Amino acid sequence: MNRKITAIYSITRIVFLVIAMVASAESFAQKKTAAMRIGTYDSRIITFAWSRTDFLKQKMIRISQQSDSATKAHDTAKLKEVSVGAISFQHLLHLMVFSNGSAAWIMPLIKDKLPELARAEGVSVILSKWEVTFSDPSVEIVDLTAKVAQLFNPGENIDNMAAEISKQEPIPIREFSIENEMLEGYCNRFGKK
Repeated sequence: MNRKITAIYSITRIVFLVIAMVASAESFAQKKTAAMRIGTYDSRIITFAWSRTDFLKQKMIRISQQSDSATKAHDTAKLKEVSVGAISFQHLLHLMVFSNGSAAWIMPLIKDKLPELARAEGVSVILSKWEVTFSDPSVEIVDLTAKVAQLFNPGENIDNMAAEISKQEPIPIREFSIENEMLEGYCNRFGKK
């Protein structure tokens, strides 16, 4: 009889353990894992914010100094080089603000501030919205454009202009070319293309 009671007791313990394991597994299964969150920004607005800082002013001062130096030295070759560089830079900025050209080369200026923003917003990644070519529906996309733009500390309120930029679809980069005015200015200054 003792053996029978011991066997019933053992079977009962096993049944309770199995029930506990199943209940435990069900409670874990019911818990949803947090969806991955990706922070994005509109690179056009980020570039615009950057253009309203001392970073761009310093770049323009350097170009102007190089041009002045080449002019004073009557160094036509250097002046042409600086002019082509200025036209190229202006074209790059237009690609970044009016199309969806990459802002990756200006992002290192705020890279030390991005981890804190990512933590505060609960995102794992921050990237240009134009670089997201696919995301699973379970991935949550969080627009951080305004917050990333403010990390540049633009010298003026950019909200109105940022709103105007965001209303416009970017000009497809394949349709973007150097503006005639820039090219004509260069040709008029140097007499040829």
